[in-house]
Amino acid sequence: MKLNIAYPQYRSQKIIEIDDEKKYRIFYDKRISEEVAADALGPEFQGYVFKITGGHDKQGFGMKQGVLLNHRTRLLLDGSTGHYTPKRDGCRKRKSVRGCIAGSDLSSINLIIVKRGATDLPGLTAEDVNKPSTRGPKRANHIRRVWGLTKTEDVRKYVVRRKIEKAGKPDTFKSPKIQRLVTPVTRYRKKQRIALKKERHEKSQAAAAEYEKLLAERRQTARAALLSKKREARSEKKSEKKSVKVDAPKDPKAAATKEVKTPAKAAPAKAAAKAEPKAAVPKEKKAAKAAPAKAAAKVTPAPAKTSEKTQPKTAPKAAAKGTKKP
Repeated sequence: MKLNIAYPQYRSQKIIEIDDEKKYRIFYDKRISEEVAADALGPEFQGYVFKITGGHDKQGFGMKQGVLLNHRTRLLLDGSTGHYTPKRDGCRKRKSVRGCIAGSDLSSINLIIVKRGATDLPGLTAEDVNKPSTRGPKRANHIRRVWGLTKTEDVRKYVVRRKIEKAGKPDTFKSPKIQRLVTPVTRYRKKQRIALKKERHEKSQAAAAEYEKLLAERRQTARAALLSKKREARSEKKSEKKSVKVDAPKDPKAAATKEVKTPAKAAPAKAAAKAEPKAAVPKEKKAAKAAPAKAAAKVTPAPAKTSEKTQPKTAPKAAAKGTKKP
């Protein structure tokens, strides 16, 4: 069986293969996250305590935390607990997983050192294996939390640095850029940004007010021009109506009746009659002439109207014959 041992403090990891079942049977019937004393593995492991973090069986199926079995089983997985990665949301799949209880069918076990022994293990707990971490916190608040710093202390002194050695040149150090670091320069830049933003806002407001004023002026001028045009049109209409009234006759109906009654040929005679001056007749003579005429009209009866149908049709023929013969 292979023992995959890791020491997180030194960021070291090593695989040890043990063929004697009597030595590694101390892990049998132990579950994931249980701690096991490693004294039975050999004298170099005296005082060491390991913690089981996982493993694989001989067919390559990984152990799953929470499955209280010492063999393999099939579970319907949705990807939220590992051992399966769905390609789209809502997918589920039945997969084979190994239980979390260690047994003889395992080919490898993952362990971490919880407690160190008296002797150092080469490649794991030896001092030469300890390498300073090149990956530390980058954010300013995270660095303060790790080192217990206050806000007044300078964070740049506590960032993780990496030493670079070159032949014939002095050693140099590299460090990551600290994120969200507040310095006097950043404060000054922030003030500048706020001032520029405020200035742009005021400028835009002034421009908008000026534009509104210009629009109001243009509307006013356009309205005045429209009103003047309407007034001119009204005055023209009124003047036209007045001219038509002056040219037209006073009684248009009488003029129309006169034109209908009098033919065109009688027009010159009437004009001549109007041109000749009428002689003045005394009123007494007029009355004397009119009286006998009225009396005769009253005495003489009206002639009877004879229709054309009652007259004889032969009368015209006879008259025509009589005119021919002498």
